[in-house]
Amino acid sequence: MTEYGCKVCQVLDERDLKEMNPELVARWTGEGGKRLGYRRLADWLNTALLRREMEIVGMPTGGDEARSRYERLHDDDTAPAVRRLLKRGGVALDDLGDDFVSYSVVRTHLQDCLGASREPSPPSAWEPGQLERLEAYAASEATDAVRSLRNKGQLKAVGEVEAVVTIAVACSVCGTSVPVADALAAKRFCECTD
Repeated sequence: MTEYGCKVCQVLDERDLKEMNPELVARWTGEGGKRLGYRRLADWLNTALLRREMEIVGMPTGGDEARSRYERLHDDDTAPAVRRLLKRGGVALDDLGDDFVSYSVVRTHLQDCLGASREPSPPSAWEPGQLERLEAYAASEATDAVRSLRNKGQLKAVGEVEAVVTIAVACSVCGTSVPVADALAAKRFCECTD
């Protein structure tokens, strides 16, 4: 049995970084900013560990240097060169790599070891906006095609030509078809749902 609750507890204790716990919780709960998920928190913590080791050996960490090197460590094409660079600079990369944590360990650390909790994310209402963007995009593309047909003389028109695109929803049972904006406003689009 280990004296630590999880790997994060052990790493932060052995590296004398327990002061990172409040920041970890704040980033997870979204205090003063965007809430981070477990994967992004694991990347943030691992990057912080790498940054600290780079600072200890005197390697530059300005800007996003540590984050960039951490990301390149996980890219098959760039990892060997970054590993050589860090080792040449004096970073004990093998030991550090053993201390990198996974998102599941971060979850355990936050919930079980620190007893942290957060409100569930509010449901997102992305769908209406996505439908509007799709209509606008399709209308723009269709307008270009219609204008091209007009310019080639295949379509006659007196004034400017603009395509109008409306996404509709159709019931497979009764065949009713309604513009999606109208269906959303009515919260239904056919009599089958009565």
